[in-house]
Amino acid sequence: MPWFAFATDFDFRPARRIILAYRAGTTLLIPAAAADAAEAAGAGRRAPKPKEPTHERP
Repeated sequence: MPWFAFATDFDFRPARRIILAYRAGTTLLIPAAAADAAEAAGAGRRAPKPKEPTHERP
């Protein structure tokens, strides 16, 4: 599970009825499949582990 810094809002669908919504400006520990999909969509980039994760927009 990599750390990921989101530049734009991103919705990931791991299953038919599940949507994981990630907000722009956050750096989170997310599943590898979500990170791969977000990178492919241009929603952000993998990041090193931050000193403190951000859970809200700055």
